[in-house]
Amino acid sequence: MRMAGMKKWFRLMIIAALITRLIPAPFFGHPWDMYIWLKSGELGLNQVNIYLLGDPVDYPWGFYAYPPAWLYWLILTTFIGKLYPNLNFHVLMIKLPIIISDILVGILAYRIAARLGFDEKKSLLIMGIWLFNPITYFMSSIWGMFDSIAVLFMLISIKYIIDEKYIRSAVAAGIGIAVKILPALILLPTLAHLLKSGKLDLRNFVLKIALPVAAVFLVISTPFLTTPIEYFNALFHHTKSVGGFTYWIAVSTLVNLSNFWFIPFIAFLVITIYIYRKIKVGVDEDGYIDACAATVAVFLATSPKVNIQYTLTLIPLLLLSKSFWAEKHFKRNFILLISSAVIWLASSSTMLYGYDLNYLGRLYIMESYELRPEYIINILSGMFGGTRFVALSMDFASFKKLDLVILNKWNIILTVAIVSFGLLCILPTPSGVKLHNAPIRVGIPESADSAFIPSSSGSVSQFLKHYDVNYVVLSFSPDFVNTYQGYDPEKDVTRYMRFKTAANRWKYRDVKWLIDELHSRGVKVLLGVYLRKEKVKYHYGVHGFAVDWVKSHPEILGFQDVLLFNSTVNMNGKRVLYADYFSMRAKLIVKDFGFDGVYLMDWNNWKIKGDKLSYVLPLLEKLKSLRCGEIFVEGIDSTNDVNSTLILIKNADYVILKTAPWINRIYYVRTDDVSINSYQRYLSRVLKNLSDNERGRLLYGIYVFDYVDGWFTPAFEAQTEVDTFHQIGVRGGYAIYHSSRYVPYKITIGG
Repeated sequence: MRMAGMKKWFRLMIIAALITRLIPAPFFGHPWDMYIWLKSGELGLNQVNIYLLGDPVDYPWGFYAYPPAWLYWLILTTFIGKLYPNLNFHVLMIKLPIIISDILVGILAYRIAARLGFDEKKSLLIMGIWLFNPITYFMSSIWGMFDSIAVLFMLISIKYIIDEKYIRSAVAAGIGIAVKILPALILLPTLAHLLKSGKLDLRNFVLKIALPVAAVFLVISTPFLTTPIEYFNALFHHTKSVGGFTYWIAVSTLVNLSNFWFIPFIAFLVITIYIYRKIKVGVDEDGYIDACAATVAVFLATSPKVNIQYTLTLIPLLLLSKSFWAEKHFKRNFILLISSAVIWLASSSTMLYGYDLNYLGRLYIMESYELRPEYIINILSGMFGGTRFVALSMDFASFKKLDLVILNKWNIILTVAIVSFGLLCILPTPSGVKLHNAPIRVGIPESADSAFIPSSSGSVSQFLKHYDVNYVVLSFSPDFVNTYQGYDPEKDVTRYMRFKTAANRWKYRDVKWLIDELHSRGVKVLLGVYLRKEKVKYHYGVHGFAVDWVKSHPEILGFQDVLLFNSTVNMNGKRVLYADYFSMRAKLIVKDFGFDGVYLMDWNNWKIKGDKLSYVLPLLEKLKSLRCGEIFVEGIDSTNDVNSTLILIKNADYVILKTAPWINRIYYVRTDDVSINSYQRYLSRVLKNLSDNERGRLLYGIYVFDYVDGWFTPAFEAQTEVDTFHQIGVRGGYAIYHSSRYVPYKITIGG
């Protein structure tokens, strides 16, 4: 009777888990990820290789950076969706294999538990914790993230290793890795287990596991292997940024991890090897499971790129570990991990429009970052969740006394220090970062799309509420100017924007509407132009703009791809000074759209030696002679060249100094002297050589950066820089770079 009762509970749990997931599934989705799934299937159905798109204007392809197994399903759902064109039905179809995988993982965990010697009650408990813990449920039924599919094949692979069916295990692992890369983590403990147990030597491991895994992965990847470099670069794209469920959120503010990527990798290998020695990985199946769980835990503890869904890979491995059930430290840290994840998900709902499908393709709005409690809670819960991976790794390493939750004076001091630093990064004062009420206050988003929404007065209100500027720069590629033929309200301008989420298409009329809207609020608008060529990059949106015209005229490109306006171009058989050609079209744009002037951006590089001004002075002279409105130009990117700054002041209405000590030292790791003291000395020398009128036309730059890169200038540092530059005597004003929807702290103006 007892066994029959257990079987009844087994069936009830399966049915309940399935029904509770299916009911909400059609009506919710992560506004960004679900948008990616829909658009990826759409493009794939049109037989476009998404891994090759260099300038994806219409879609945010940079964020599809996964192996193709999931893509195939997305293509199929798009095909089915065309037969029955309903968004809710389409979303349900996308989620269906995720939900089914949730159920199958629960069943498989139950069976593996029984195989490992757990009793019926404990096996059911393991299944129940997987099926009904909030993370698993939310990811499949609400969010729509597909990690459960990869976890399913990972567990199948582990089951076959235990059963000594190695080819089958390899096939399952290959499929899992073709869904998402994370299941590849079990290959290391599998190798250690089989070698130390004597079940396979290295040669047979390669023949029976490594090669079949690679073969299965490559077969699934076959359509995209004609361009292997681009394909594999896309797969590892996510390693280039910081996740939202890790303590690295705070650490990355101090260190540009792209320059120190090897540190987390070395830490992972060293800690993993140490733990393998502790748990005696090759002794039996229990040691093997411990090794798999420890490997994933250490990876999540050391990797900067950890998102909340990665937790799904760890949960079933922990639950199947006998060490987990034997030690209270494990269970305590697991509960804390789940709790922090629940808090993170709850707070994210307010920032992500409640996962409402009406907001597909849109990212965070500015108001969510104005120090609302939900945002602070989201950051802190993510940081704390990251420390639980560290704690679980310590548990496997038998370093329980070092667990940060244990109340002793050193842990309290360390915790207070971490939390205090995290709060200072976003909250230096109750007013946030306080700027001075200067005559000229310029907001410079990377593009219109990073700060505004077409035809949305609300987005304009949010922007001005957050920044309170009296000038806004709408920035475009040089090709926007180079190719301009006249105002066409329906012509698309999105491809000329540096940052684009692709949730919105920008047409000429949208830009004109935005200019008129800002004018109605007393704000002047400047035509911003990036004066260099750059490569396309992918973060939360597409970074980079079309420069086809520039590429077709290599004679105008100098060192570091800076545009040479003192060179000539061949136009219809005639040699024309590039400054003349460019300025004439800029004049037309200013007139047709109603811009109040021109803002020249990024025209020099600190690595360029020699006379940089010769590149840009002809353009400044021509723009002034054509009366293109107020002319703003960025200063020399240096702390030594005082003379060039003085010359620019004579040739432009306003000069914006590229004052960014924190950004340059920490993020870009500049090798020249770019400390705040150097900027102080430089500014003092410049000001001494200026008249009162000229001083009023000198502005400093505030580089807040934004959360799009997973990195931003800490608020306390931004405040220090602002106060320093103001005290020196730069009173004309400032330009706020990266003033977008994604700056994670409040900015106020006054005083």
